[in-house]
Amino acid sequence: MTIKKIAVVGCGTMGAGIVQLAAQNCLEAIGVEASESGIDAAHRRVDAGLEAGLSRGKISPEQAEQARNSYTLTTDLTEIKQADLVVEAVYEDVELKKRLLGEIDRLVGPETLIASNTSTIPLVILAAATSRREQVIGLHFFNPVPAMRLVEVIRTPVTEQGCVDAVTELTTRLGKSPVVVNDVPGFVGNLLIVPYLLDAIRAFERGVADKESIDSVITSGFNHKMGPFRLSDLIGLDIVHDMAASMYEEYKDPRYFPPPLLKQYVRLGWLGRKTGRGFYTYDD
Repeated sequence: MTIKKIAVVGCGTMGAGIVQLAAQNCLEAIGVEASESGIDAAHRRVDAGLEAGLSRGKISPEQAEQARNSYTLTTDLTEIKQADLVVEAVYEDVELKKRLLGEIDRLVGPETLIASNTSTIPLVILAAATSRREQVIGLHFFNPVPAMRLVEVIRTPVTEQGCVDAVTELTTRLGKSPVVVNDVPGFVGNLLIVPYLLDAIRAFERGVADKESIDSVITSGFNHKMGPFRLSDLIGLDIVHDMAASMYEEYKDPRYFPPPLLKQYVRLGWLGRKTGRGFYTYDD
């Protein structure tokens, strides 16, 4: 199976990035949002992403124009019916995802593949909400979607090999570097990165060093491009918190328990770069 048309349900930061990526690579893409205001916000996200690609020389003006003509946004979920692959990209709420995947399952044809962009929720829980568990797969993009090369392709014990092959081929065609992983909470990326981010926050809480110094140790001492506080701000502190909470619920391992300081920042609305303030302050 060659995937030619993609539908993305939920066009927040990740979903809009997937729509942009597909459109940039000459695939027909449709994004579904819950409201007209959501559609307006998604258009702004895609346009901003294309402008960023232009300013960095990653795409040409002709490619940007072609991409703008290759995607559509709608509030009508039934528009996903003709898609070869439907990607669910709403926020990390198990019940919401299960309900939505059940609706998608009832709407699309028997050959359509269903993917979830979940970052921590065990895929078997989500696949069980459908009648086609063998055709449900995890497709975990990293933020920002157009720029980050890694995609985790997550398979459950019952995922068909043909489904894995089709989605892996698609991500390669999109210019990504897919890695096939098994279905465990957090998969590989977040299984490893979340404790690292939380340990840095706890060290800051305990007064081991200030955030700038901790970031400097990681960037200068270990040659990472970004320290844990800059990285957390880029990911979004709400997302870091929710990933940690979800994995703690599964593992009951204290390494994944969100630190009080992280909770406090989220409650204050200091979510990182996207709100202008997180551990650091950002201008426009």
